[in-house]
Amino acid sequence: MKLFSTCAVILAIFSCSFGCSSPKDQLPSKEALLNCEKIADTITEKTAEKLKEQKNLHLVTTGRVTKDDIRMMLMGFHLYTEQEVDVKEARELLVYAVNEYLLDINSNEEIRPCLHEYPFTAKNVEIRIWVYNPERIKIGYISAINGLLTYQLDLPETQSRQDICKESYEEALQATFSQENDN
Repeated sequence: MKLFSTCAVILAIFSCSFGCSSPKDQLPSKEALLNCEKIADTITEKTAEKLKEQKNLHLVTTGRVTKDDIRMMLMGFHLYTEQEVDVKEARELLVYAVNEYLLDINSNEEIRPCLHEYPFTAKNVEIRIWVYNPERIKIGYISAINGLLTYQLDLPETQSRQDICKESYEEALQATFSQENDN
């Protein structure tokens, strides 16, 4: 009898190690992941509408990185401007866009179970902005990718870009708030 009990315990441990899983280990259903993606798309559309209205940013691309959950969300915009955008203005624009996106994502309770980590941070969102002059000639590119903000000038004659400045999101945030406090 004792041998039977020992064998039953070993069999239970063995089968659980290959067949049992905790809810965290279980993959979400395809339907659940599709629902998460729809929620993410709704948040992105809402943020894009705000950014168009408030900052004249025209949405041209969206996306997200998923595996079993949402790891990153992104938006790309065109900005049409009469004058050059200097680093200070580009910084303020990127910080504003990242903050609005994060606010909309993190304040949405419905998406929280879908996020790889909560709250989302600047490393979980991407904002890309292609800057054009009134003749619709690209003059610059600014981006917030993986918590790094980059400011570049387009050089049409060489079909390349020249880095103007790179800084972390935290550095840009600090510079933006210290500029606001100076005014």
